[in-house]
Order: sequence, then structure tokens, then C-alpha cells
Amino acid sequence: MRASGPVLIGIDLGTTNLKAVAAGVDGSVLAMARRPMRVVHGAAGASDFDLAALEGDLAAMLRDLVERLAAAGHPAASIAGIGVASIGEAFTGLDADGNRIGPCPTWFDRRTAPGRAALGLSGAEWFDITGMVDDDIYTVHRLRWWREQGEEWFGRVSHWLMVADYAVWRMTGVMAASPSLAARSGLADRNALDWSERILSAAGIARDSLPPILPAAAAAGGISDAFAAATGLRAGTPVINAGHDHPCAGFGCGLADPGQVIDSTGTSEAMKTVVAAPLGFAEVGGGLYDCYPHVIPGRWLLSGHIPSGGGLLDWLTALLSGPDPVAETTARLWAMAEAAPPGAGGVQIEPFLSGTGQPLNQRDRHGMMAGLSPAAGAGEILRAGVEALAGWVSVNLALFERVTGHPVPELILTGGGARNALSNRIKAALLNRPLLLPQAEETAGLGAALVAGLGAGVFASASEAARRPAVLCREVRPEPALVATYAALHPRLTQAWRDVGHG
Repeated sequence: MRASGPVLIGIDLGTTNLKAVAAGVDGSVLAMARRPMRVVHGAAGASDFDLAALEGDLAAMLRDLVERLAAAGHPAASIAGIGVASIGEAFTGLDADGNRIGPCPTWFDRRTAPGRAALGLSGAEWFDITGMVDDDIYTVHRLRWWREQGEEWFGRVSHWLMVADYAVWRMTGVMAASPSLAARSGLADRNALDWSERILSAAGIARDSLPPILPAAAAAGGISDAFAAATGLRAGTPVINAGHDHPCAGFGCGLADPGQVIDSTGTSEAMKTVVAAPLGFAEVGGGLYDCYPHVIPGRWLLSGHIPSGGGLLDWLTALLSGPDPVAETTARLWAMAEAAPPGAGGVQIEPFLSGTGQPLNQRDRHGMMAGLSPAAGAGEILRAGVEALAGWVSVNLALFERVTGHPVPELILTGGGARNALSNRIKAALLNRPLLLPQAEETAGLGAALVAGLGAGVFASASEAARRPAVLCREVRPEPALVATYAALHPRLTQAWRDVGHG
């Protein structure tokens, strides 16, 4: 069967996997392919993405996808555009001949230290330029750290590219950045949608070493002849640097207009909502949340995360399973958590396995467990972890509503954690709101594909692209009895965040 309309491809270069999603204009997934994202771990917290492996894996993955599409009746000529999304913060250097120089540190690499003050910027100045919460993960701090190491290679770099920028360059021969991913570098001015002269000067980074920042959803270039030969793609097919993977995932779930909130749970948990203009330091409670460009024109994201969302639950199940965990043990633990009473028999957990995330923004704070008694079992402990994360969502949702002025009638869930039935029941009850679960696979890849559709002129607007009629939503409604129980427990479950005065 031949294609009934244009095909859009979204590439998601994630922390764990590379994924390619081919979709129709209605959001239906036509084919997928994937490869592992290879990471090299070293001493003292060193973690680098293996870009040499990425090059070969990217081409092989797209060749697989093209072959699967052709077998289903969708020839390469039907592909209208390709969007590329990636993790943020990670970068690589190229010399004048285009050879890679130095490492590509992951976003979780911990060799850097906070560097905003070294740039001569106050917290308010930093936020109002970049829209980023003050942290050490941004590219600008990593570049300063590498320069201070005295590495010989640093001085030979002619171009700095983030991961999606690098993939787009390998596919097209064009160097181009996107507003959302450039924001994650800490080098961009989110208001001008361009590189910040003030930060570049303070950091000692030459403007001509960075690619131009194109408007959101603008085509960077076309597939090169060499890349077409390696993959089976049609030379000249438009390639769009879709940008940061998290907002792409939001767009893949329909996040396009103010008043919508998405809760995405994987290893970490992130909440995002849309605003029509960048909010200032004071408007965001003193820079409590990131506020940076969305992957679609004319929209910005208010964004917060907790580093150990699903990671906390994985850690708890591993801890409670003993030295030789098996799937049956994990299933039994979750059955015990389901059977445990609301409030977990008094067990309380502060879910700060890797720092607090927003709104506390205390990177070095660690979690605690309290309320243990002889009656507390493994089920109570695991349920307490789930309830703690639901409390985090409740606190941040209330702050989102206060900052934006938009009431949120329902919450959109995505990510692997959205498949956790107990977590969904508890969240729905504690929030007293229905949860919507889009039945879409690989939402970051789907979002990148939709951004490609905007860039290729397939869609007239982002709102049209976000409708995705083929993507159905499953609803989880709050259970009245559980709502009443958790209303009484709410102050205790949100206690850990009260020291910012918003509990």
C-alpha cells in the first residue's frame, strides 16, 4: 500500500537510546527504529557521549527506518521533512577541517562546578538573559571548566556544536542551532533568540565559533548526497533542528498552548507548561523555574524537574528486592505497595535521591525516610516513595497556576512512569484532577516529526500539528474516596517543600 500523504520523521537522540519515528500528518506512527546511545564512563564522575559511534548508528538506524517504510508502501520520496531533537547541555568541538576535538560530556557529567558568578552576573541577570535556573550543568560552565584544565585541544576548536546541531551537520553539511537547545547551553539570550554578547564576552567564547540560531521549526538544510547514499533517504529532503528533547516530547503530547501542563516521568520527572512570552526572574518566584523557548514559534516553556523521579522508585525496588532481584519480586513489591494504606502507615520519604530539583533548587540536598515502625513493610516504604513524588507534582502544579494565572483542569502524563497504575491513581487523587495519557509511542520523536512538518510547510500552525487526531488519550479519573483520604494527607505529603513558602 502506498502512502496516502506525506511522511514525517522525528529523530530523538536521548540519554539511553537513539530513536527514529516515522509518522503521518495525523500523528499515526508508521514505523520506528532505534539504536543504543553509547556513553563512555571514566573516573571522577566523567561521562561522555560517544559521537564516533553516534555517526554510524544514526545512519544505520535511518537506513533501517527507510527500509521499513518502503516495505509498508511509503517510499523515500514521500518523506516531507526530518526533525532532529536531542538531550541538552552536551556539546562537542570541531577543528577547522570538521574533525571532532575533545570529549562530548553528558548532561549528567559531574566534573563542572557552578559558574554563574564567575561570569559577573547576578542571579536575576543570569535568569533574565538565559531563562535558566542557576545550576552548573549548562554548556557555558563546562566550556569554562575545560579551558581551565589547560587541555591543548581546547585552543584548536573552531566550532562548538550541541548534539542535535552535530547530527544536523552530519546529515546536511550545515551548522545551525535551534532556540530551545541553544537556551540549554546558557550562552543564548532567550529574548533576542540569539547568542548573548554579554555572556559570550564574559565566557571568552567567540561568536563565530557558534552556529547561527535559526527560528523555531526553520529548515536548516537538505539531506546531503553522501548521507542519502548511506541511508536511502532522498537527497535534499528538508532537515529541521527541532531542538531540546523535553519540549519536543511535550509537543508530541499536544503541548502547544497556555493552560496545558505535562508531567513526564522517566529516570527524572519533569513538568512543563506553555507561556506566550518569557517570564522574568521576579515573575517566576525569584528564578524558581526554567523559562525558555519552546520548539514552536511564539511560545516559551515554564519547566521544572526533580532528578530522581522514576529513578527513586527504581532505587527503592532494587533496595527492597535484595541482592538477586527478579521480575517476580518487583511485581510482588508493587502489589504490596498497592495493598498498603494511603499515607503508607506513617512512613514518609523526602524524594531527593539526586538533589531536590524545582522549586527548592538544592542540588546537594539528600533524601530522608521517617516514620518507620515495626508495622512498616516493604509495601509501605515503596508506597511512601510514590506518594512523595505525587506531593512534588502537587506543589509544582499549584506554583505553575500561580505564576501563569492559568487554572489547570487536567494533567497530561507521558514517559515510562505514565504506565504505573498505582502512581496514576495516587496523583489523580492528590491533585483531584483527571489525568490524560496520550497513547503515543516515543513522544519526543513524534514531537520532532511534527516540528519537521511545521518546517516543511505540511502544517499551517503549531496548534494544527498538535491536534494529532490519530493519538487517542486514556483518562484516569480521581476516585472520590481516595480524594477525601489524600486531602487530609496533603499537608504531610508536601511538607518537604514548605521551606520556600509555597507548600
